[in-house]
Amino acid sequence: VLLSSGRPPPMRRCCAPLGVLLAATTTQSLSFTAQSRLSRVHPARRTAPPTLGAIALLAEQLEVVRSIRPADDSAEVQFKLWENAGLNPTYKVSGSISGEPSYTRLFSHADWREYSGTEPLERWMRAIVTWRYSTVLRALWKLSLLAALWAYAVASLPAALLPRTSPVPMSLFGQALGLLLVFRTNNTYQRLAEARTLWGRAIYLTREVAQGVATALLFDRRVASKEEEMEGAAEGAAASCRYLAAFSWELNAKLTGPTLPDDILRALFTAEEAEWMAAQRSRPLQLLGALRRALHAQWREGNLPTHVHRKLEENVSELNLVASSCERLFSSPVPPTMSRHVVRCMVLWLFGLPLVLAGTMAPSAVGFWVFVTSYVFIGIEEVGVQVEQPFEIVPMTQLCRLIMANLEEAFLQRPPPGM
Repeated sequence: VLLSSGRPPPMRRCCAPLGVLLAATTTQSLSFTAQSRLSRVHPARRTAPPTLGAIALLAEQLEVVRSIRPADDSAEVQFKLWENAGLNPTYKVSGSISGEPSYTRLFSHADWREYSGTEPLERWMRAIVTWRYSTVLRALWKLSLLAALWAYAVASLPAALLPRTSPVPMSLFGQALGLLLVFRTNNTYQRLAEARTLWGRAIYLTREVAQGVATALLFDRRVASKEEEMEGAAEGAAASCRYLAAFSWELNAKLTGPTLPDDILRALFTAEEAEWMAAQRSRPLQLLGALRRALHAQWREGNLPTHVHRKLEENVSELNLVASSCERLFSSPVPPTMSRHVVRCMVLWLFGLPLVLAGTMAPSAVGFWVFVTSYVFIGIEEVGVQVEQPFEIVPMTQLCRLIMANLEEAFLQRPPPGM
C-alpha cells in the first residue's frame, strides 16, 4: 500500500475545510445542521488552549459525525438506508412494517417484554395477525403459488394419464431434503452468530483502548503536572479517539456497501488525510495502522508507560483480527454449490409431490397442501438465504453509535477528583 500510494500524510488534529465536506457523498448528503456545525470545526489550524482545545475540538468533531449518521431508528429512515445500499428491506428486515421486534435492531427491555414477555396466546395471535408482513412470505409466495398451480394441473388430469407412483420414494426424498435444509441453514446462522460475536468483540476492544489511552494520556497526574507533556498527550488522545471512531464506521461501510462514502473521514481529518485514507484498499486496517503510529509516538515521548503501550498494542492487534475475520465472513459465503444443490433437489421434490397426491383428494386440496408444504420447506431455505450475508442483518449502525458513545464517555467525560 505504501509503495502504491506513498507514505501516509501526517495525521493532524484539525479537520477538512468546509467546502470539501460539502462535496456529495455516495449514500446521503449532510444535513444543514451538520454543515453548520462542521464550519465551526474546520479552521486551518485552531490555536485553542492546549489540552482543553484538543478535547473540545474532538467533541465538536464527534458531534458532526453523529449528525451525519442520525440516531433515528424509525422505519422510514431505516428503509432509506437500505435503499441507498441497493437492497430491498421488505425481503430482509423483519418487523420493518409491523413494528415487531427484529434482530436488525438492538433489543431493549421493552423489546424483550413485547417479544417474549407476554402470554403464549397473545404472542401467537400477534404472529398470526402480522403474518402478512412476513419477509419470508413476501420472498417466496410466488414460488409457492407456482408449485400449487403445477400440483392443481397434475391433480386435474384423468386417472388414466397419471403414472402409478409409490409414496415411498418421495418420503425418502423428503427426509434427505430436510437434512440438507437443516445443514445449510445451520451454517448460515453460525455465520450470523459469528458476525455478531465479532462486533461485540470490536465494541469491547475499542472501549478497552479508549479507556487505556484516556487513563494514561488525559488523567495521569504525572502527565497533567507538565504543561508541555499535557498538550502532546491530549493531542495523542484526541487522535486515538478519531481513529477508533473512524474505524468502526469504515468497517461498517466496507461490510455493508456497496459504496464507501468518505463523509466520516472528511468530518474527522484534514482534506489531505481524508483523501489519502479514502484511496486505500482497506480503510479500517489503515486506520488501525495510524492508531498504532500515534500510540508509538506517545510511548517514545514518554507519555505512555511501556506496560500500557504493550497492552494497547495487543488490543489493536485483536481489532486487526476482528476486521480480518469480518472480511473473511463477507468474502467467503456458504459454498454456492451446496445452495444450488438444495434448490435443485427442492425443485425435483416439488415436481414429483403432486404425482403422489393426485387421486387422494380433490385437485384444489392438492394445490392447497402443496402450497403449504412448499411454504414450509422453501421457507427454511429462505431464512438461511436472508442471513447468509450476516452484516445486512446485524444492527451495524446501532453498534457503531454504541462505540461512539463509549468513546465519548472515555475521552470527554472527566471523572470527579478521586475517581
